[in-house]
Order: sequence, then structure tokens, then C-alpha cells
Amino acid sequence: MSRTETSADRTTVEFPASAGYRSVGRLVLGGVAARVELPIDRVDDLLLAVDSLLLQQPAGDTVRLEAEATATGLRVRVGGFKPGQADEPGVRRVLARLVDEVREERDGDGAVVELVVSTTKRAGA
Repeated sequence: MSRTETSADRTTVEFPASAGYRSVGRLVLGGVAARVELPIDRVDDLLLAVDSLLLQQPAGDTVRLEAEATATGLRVRVGGFKPGQADEPGVRRVLARLVDEVREERDGDGAVVELVVSTTKRAGA
């Protein structure tokens, strides 16, 4: 079903891209966010952002999710998308309102979307 790797500051899980497994990503993110003491409103925003990404239907059969604790919050990388998927205007607008930073990077033939959330409340939120 899934494969999980953890280190002191980073957790990685790979799971099937089908809708029935999205809860795996939510569970992992919730646990990591609690460990870094991310405020509950920021956790909710992050989970909604990842759900919004996963609704875009990843390109492959699996999704790779990596959550890394930083000095100021949490960096989450979600992979397995077609390049440009996160740049669609509707997706970008939703993500920009939920997280502090959004970046898409090429990863072989596909793309990885990086989301950054800080432990502090967003300005203007």
C-alpha cells in the first residue's frame, strides 16, 4: 500500500494515486504538523492545499509526499504531476490563498509541487 521513510526532520510517504488513498497523505501531514507545533488553522490550510492538488489527478500511479520541518514551519513536496498542472489559474489561486509559497519543479518527466507554510499566521489572512 504505502512506503514511509522518516528522519528527525523529514517524513516521506509514497501511496497509490487513487482517491481512496488520499487519507494516507492527510494522516502523515497531520502528524508531522503536530510534531512541529503548526497552529491548527495552518494545518487546515495545508491539508486543503494538498487535497486541492490531489484533485488534479496525478500523472502516474503513485503520489510521493515529503514533509520537512524547517526553523520557521513546514515544507511539503507532492510529486507525480504533469508539468504545469499547478500553474493552472484556478489551482494557483486556491494554493496562493492557503499556503505561504508555491513552487513547481521538474522531476524527470513529471513535476513536484512544493508548498511552504510558516508557524505564524499569514499577513492579511
